[in-house]
Amino acid sequence: MSYDYRRLVAVVDERVPALMARQIEDAEHPDEGGFVGVDGLAGPNQVSSAATFGYVYLLPESRHHGVEALVERVERAAAWGRRRRTAAGRFDLLVTNFDSSPDTGFTVQALAPVVRAARKAAAAGDAGAARISEALGELIHTAAPGMVAGGFHTPNHRWVLVSALSMAMELFPDLTDQVAPTIEAYLAETIDVNADGEFIERSTSVYNPVVDRSLRLAAESLERWDLLDPVRANLEMSYHLMHGDATVVTSVSIRQDRGARAVPTGLADSYYTLARRDGNGRFAAIADWLLEKGGGGSTWDLEPFLTHPKWRDDGDIARQPLPTSYRKYFPAARLWRLRRDRTSATLAEGLDTPFSLRHGDAELTAVRISSTYFATGRFVGTDMTPVDGDRGARLHHAGANPIYPEKDYDRPVYWLPIGDGTRVDAANWQEVRSRRATYELPPMAIDLELCEVDNGETAFDMRATTSGGVDGVPFQLELLFEPGGTVEVEGAILEAHAGTTLFLKGGDAIYRVGDDEITVGPGHCVHTMWKMHNSPDAPDAFRLLISLLSPVDYTLHIRTGRFSV
Repeated sequence: MSYDYRRLVAVVDERVPALMARQIEDAEHPDEGGFVGVDGLAGPNQVSSAATFGYVYLLPESRHHGVEALVERVERAAAWGRRRRTAAGRFDLLVTNFDSSPDTGFTVQALAPVVRAARKAAAAGDAGAARISEALGELIHTAAPGMVAGGFHTPNHRWVLVSALSMAMELFPDLTDQVAPTIEAYLAETIDVNADGEFIERSTSVYNPVVDRSLRLAAESLERWDLLDPVRANLEMSYHLMHGDATVVTSVSIRQDRGARAVPTGLADSYYTLARRDGNGRFAAIADWLLEKGGGGSTWDLEPFLTHPKWRDDGDIARQPLPTSYRKYFPAARLWRLRRDRTSATLAEGLDTPFSLRHGDAELTAVRISSTYFATGRFVGTDMTPVDGDRGARLHHAGANPIYPEKDYDRPVYWLPIGDGTRVDAANWQEVRSRRATYELPPMAIDLELCEVDNGETAFDMRATTSGGVDGVPFQLELLFEPGGTVEVEGAILEAHAGTTLFLKGGDAIYRVGDDEITVGPGHCVHTMWKMHNSPDAPDAFRLLISLLSPVDYTLHIRTGRFSV
């Protein structure tokens, strides 16, 4: 699916009957006019669903264009919203947030483009559009003071509120004195984007789309075009985090999408909007690709055309080819990325799963490194530095102990008697522990270095080394594969089921899905700790273990290829 206006209208048209079926039409029902969600409840924030009826009523290419029954549905939804909003004009998100300013912001974001377009249609004589504008506009006007007073929870909420308040102020200039100071106060905090284009939450599939959309909506309402600069930066980085199937790296996220496999279709409307504004054919091609791989047809996909009617018919932008082979180090994000067509790899700082590799349908979801050296043995890399230009990168784990909150212990310790007559009980245990003398062991640092190597196919060498600590500490590399393929070792082939584990005693192991292969080795096995201390469970993965003893200087060869007899 390309980012084509008429095709997107047709997709949204197909979804209208299902939305109608979700709207409660029983006049005796307390939530008459509301929309029932998948949880069986009519959550007040779902008044935003009425926006879909507004889109298809207003867009001339929709088969629902001008249908008066949709105006009545919008009015019933708005009346329900008035009944269910709080005294401050805010809406509840029943799964977690009540009397919620940010969720009201999301609602206003959805409704405001419809009100803006409906006003223009009303000025041209469309009485139904005038009714839509009045019904939904009242919800926006009443919500604005509540959003000013209500605050936020998470970083992205600030920009949701900025955009919602900016759109409300654009539609209702009488709100300016109430909302403008709050908008400026949020913007004075500066946008939380680093030099690589990464936002605080690092949420590549959920909140990057939210922030990009919020900033571009605010930019248009305020005519503050500088707000588009962080959007451009994030869109550039986001493309470089996508795999060959358009799914995106989520292992770096600190929100609920971490580890999810998702095509970030929510970015498509921002890619397309910036493509049209900047004449950027590459961004337009990315928007096409996201919809082709992830589907499309949300009202947000149509918003650029609702807001900019001339984009519907004035000729589209010429697409540019997308780069599919690159290697890039992001110094601010502490991230190294490589893509070679259907193969892509990620090395990231700050994770206990620092490396992942996707090769076609075969996926090494993570490499973890652990030892049993007290509570310090789970590798979490810091201090990322590039190696050999951008051919690879190095991570360091200092071997500090992070689990005792009262003090930063930079090495393993045993505690000694307090010796001052203090009576120790549950109430003061932690405070007393911070004053105890200690018997200390040397920290065991771990360094991990990854480099791309020239080997015909895409290939890597991963070297793990230890320093300090004591000799003879059990150590392992844990390779987590997405289950569903087969694993071939010398003399055996087995199915790679979730929750199963294989120790690679020697030679190579070939993980194969279809014709796509990832080969790892050489194996080494000096212990069989199936569930090593400091290594979390991985019930959804196939685990391949390489076991060692300290001191360690081991290089894992990772090769990709296609099956051949």
